[in-house]
Amino acid sequence: MLLENEKKVIEALFFIQGNEGISLDYYVKYSGKTKIEVKNTLNIFMEEYNKRNSVFLIKRFGNTYKMLIKNDIYKNIKENLSIKKMTRLSKASLETLSIIAYNQPISKMQIEEIRGINSDTIIYNLLEKGLIYSEKTLDKIGKPKLYETTDLFLDIFNMESLNDLPKIKDVDLQ
Repeated sequence: MLLENEKKVIEALFFIQGNEGISLDYYVKYSGKTKIEVKNTLNIFMEEYNKRNSVFLIKRFGNTYKMLIKNDIYKNIKENLSIKKMTRLSKASLETLSIIAYNQPISKMQIEEIRGINSDTIIYNLLEKGLIYSEKTLDKIGKPKLYETTDLFLDIFNMESLNDLPKIKDVDLQ
């Protein structure tokens, strides 16, 4: 049985190494142990880790150990991701998304006033991609939906918050 601290270190190394995994040579250099000690340590870790009720499992490929997602979970995630597969956004989608980002919450009618064109399909596609959402309504006749950007929008555009949006005066409009 491995010490708890060593287990935590090995698990952290799996995340640090990512797809490369942990080779025996890498862990020998890291730990200062012999190759036989390292192999035993990683085999024990793999055996104990794989008994856990986790979405991950450890597998050995020659002299390299890799942390993988269990097959059933992987298939489920892959199916869901392929359904919502992100594709490049058209200029019209980017335009609509920026209008929403700078003016949120905003109704479809307001978006169309700014764009000067029907935006039904684009709004639907942005909703499907998870870049915008609508939980609020405008307090007017018909209760039109109000659209806002999501955390996925922030993630894709590498922003921590909407405060990271470029200021309109800073954008070169030519």
